[in-house]
Amino acid sequence: MKTPWMVLVAALFVVAVPVHAQPAEEPIVKLLNEMSEKPEHHLAIAGYYRTLAAEALTEVQKHEAMRNTYRRHDHRRLKTGMPARRSMKRHCDRLIELHQETAREYEELAKLHEAEAATN
Repeated sequence: MKTPWMVLVAALFVVAVPVHAQPAEEPIVKLLNEMSEKPEHHLAIAGYYRTLAAEALTEVQKHEAMRNTYRRHDHRRLKTGMPARRSMKRHCDRLIELHQETAREYEELAKLHEAEAATN
């Protein structure tokens, strides 16, 4: 009597796992997949990339402020023996660099889609 129930439960997992394994498609991904050659689609995508670039620049500002906080305060040493100031400054500098690069990439994508919209 246990075997049919176990088979049923196992079958439910086999069916349920693929459904949960697939993430929901983001609107921009859907737009990119369905994108035609209409200029308004390219302008919408450019706007989306500009929004992402602005978000990345907001992160730059946040990490610059954090880095400056570490510069002003003499924090204790970390357990590794390294002064917290130097370690955190390095961390913030790296994130600033990455977010600046991300913003540049999104800005380039926006320009590419704006140029594509202008040619149509």
